[in-house]
Amino acid sequence: MALPFFRKGKDKAPSPAHKPTPAPAAESQQTETLLTMDMGGSGIVVEETSGAPQSPVDEAAILYASGQADMAERLLKDILATDDRRAWHMLFDLYCIQSRDKEFDQLALDYAMRFETSPPVWQKMAGNGAVKPQQAQAASLELPGLLDKNAAATLREGVAATDKKAVVRIDFSHIAMVDESGANECAQILAAARKAKRKLQVSGVDTLIALLQDLNRATHSRAVHWLLLLELYQTLGQQDNFEDLAVDYAVRFEVSPPSWSEVQAAEVVQAAPAEPRDDALKLSGEITPANDSALQQFGSYAATHNDVLVDLTQVTRVDYGSVSQFISVLMQCLGSGKAITLRGHNALIHELFRVMGIDQLAQLIPLHPD
Repeated sequence: MALPFFRKGKDKAPSPAHKPTPAPAAESQQTETLLTMDMGGSGIVVEETSGAPQSPVDEAAILYASGQADMAERLLKDILATDDRRAWHMLFDLYCIQSRDKEFDQLALDYAMRFETSPPVWQKMAGNGAVKPQQAQAASLELPGLLDKNAAATLREGVAATDKKAVVRIDFSHIAMVDESGANECAQILAAARKAKRKLQVSGVDTLIALLQDLNRATHSRAVHWLLLLELYQTLGQQDNFEDLAVDYAVRFEVSPPSWSEVQAAEVVQAAPAEPRDDALKLSGEITPANDSALQQFGSYAATHNDVLVDLTQVTRVDYGSVSQFISVLMQCLGSGKAITLRGHNALIHELFRVMGIDQLAQLIPLHPD
């Protein structure tokens, strides 16, 4: 088995090919040296390689870890033109950490246009109060597996209790069944919110639409399910889908369908990931030499657990100077035969872990999977 670890030294400097100028702090910072231990039958063989950056993405990760966020940002912006999505995700996370919602939104627009896919959504990160102003008082309403009268009543109460100027976020992703009373009530709630010009965000709506489409194809389909689907199309601003379904509704039930009205469409967002339920150690804030309590927690936790699972979702930065101590804890775990998983870390930390060889010591489950 090969086990990499690091030692501090000034014998190897970062690659000059991507050295930022002027950057006296970056030039004088210590680099890490990776020693690979091959524990084979013939004994221990140690090979030394540099932990210095080999690409602009590597250098941006090290600059950020070294506390030079401005330089890291400038370098990341230069990389965007190469379509390296790692740089895009690093910049997204940097803006979240720094509470820069306007820059995040512009980057999201550029990302959607360039890659023709949905960009990441804004996420709050520990220690930065990073809640977008327009979402500061947002209500999050999650509907259960059965959309019935009781679930609809809870939805109605939640919408009513939310400030009229605040965003109402409704998660439809868990719905697996819809009864007639629930469909009727939900359609009325959405219609009332639309007419009141409430700001809506919806997630998991494709799940509900697909379910209603299946119900409507049934021989004995119910009009209320058609009406709920029509209201969803209206809420989403999907006029073509609305009008096609309205024609089918008129033919099927021999009555006039609802009319389309021009209103602001709801914003479709990604459903929030389910909160993991396990015995993970949850760390937050910055991990630095001056504030090493997180690493102390890590060491204590690792000493008492066979499966070492660390949640870094709310960690904003791992300081370059703390990497050796971080590696030391991982090496102790490996020496005891323990499995290690680090999850939820932002893209800036993920690239630092990769550059420093931590991906060779632990399973990494980053916030933005490849």
